[in-house]
Amino acid sequence: GRSERTARCVALLRTTALATDQPFFVRVHAAEALALRGYPEGLEEAFSALQRASPDQFVGATRVLARLHRADAVRYRADVEALLAVFGGEGPFRSRLVALESLAKLGYAEPLPAIMREAQEGCDGMMGMARWVLANSGRADDEARLADLLASAEPLAYRYAAYALRFFSRVRPATYARLVACADRLPADDPARVYGLSARFVHAPAEDREAAHEALVAYADGTPGERYEVAEALGRAGDGADLPRLERLLTDADADVRVAAANALLQRER
Repeated sequence: GRSERTARCVALLRTTALATDQPFFVRVHAAEALALRGYPEGLEEAFSALQRASPDQFVGATRVLARLHRADAVRYRADVEALLAVFGGEGPFRSRLVALESLAKLGYAEPLPAIMREAQEGCDGMMGMARWVLANSGRADDEARLADLLASAEPLAYRYAAYALRFFSRVRPATYARLVACADRLPADDPARVYGLSARFVHAPAEDREAAHEALVAYADGTPGERYEVAEALGRAGDGADLPRLERLLTDADADVRVAAANALLQRER
């Protein structure tokens, strides 16, 4: 039954989030799912310890803590400031990029000079993450600048733009048209294509929903990253007919895919 499945999903996420033998970002994804779905027990202590444990884990742990502190303005602001400090600091490029991605995922939208600069001239994915932050403003021109990257010849640019757009609650028709065009122009074996298809499905209007669903679930037996993306998109916009597919992904060989499926099932039950 439904309550049994909910308990199973929460148990899977909690076990994964607290498991020291799991890859760090799989733990982060599991903890975020628990925080977002209203099951925060045990996470604060574990991720505060991870935040202190290693510079490599600081950003991901801080993002989890920000999710947990959302209702506490002072603590939430401190978490955001900590991520901004990493982004603006002299640390490794990867940490700075993930800090900016974390700010984007939290809905941060301040057009700080450093973010504006990366949105204009950033490389290796930084431009896409910066434009995602700016597009969180909800302004049409900011969304259009992010969507511009969907037509880029640079794989990281169109991949990050498509990935970012999956997280938006809605996109404008012009952006949707660009998502469709992006997915259509990419060959089936382009690793970024699934990101275009997942965002397309999440935002599909009624008349395109069936085709968008069919194109997405063709990747349900793909690489772990593709299976993860399918589960995330079905969690956002799937319906009852997708439950068996998500149940199957709940026992996937890949831990991150299992996390995405559990998160999706909890979202569907809401």
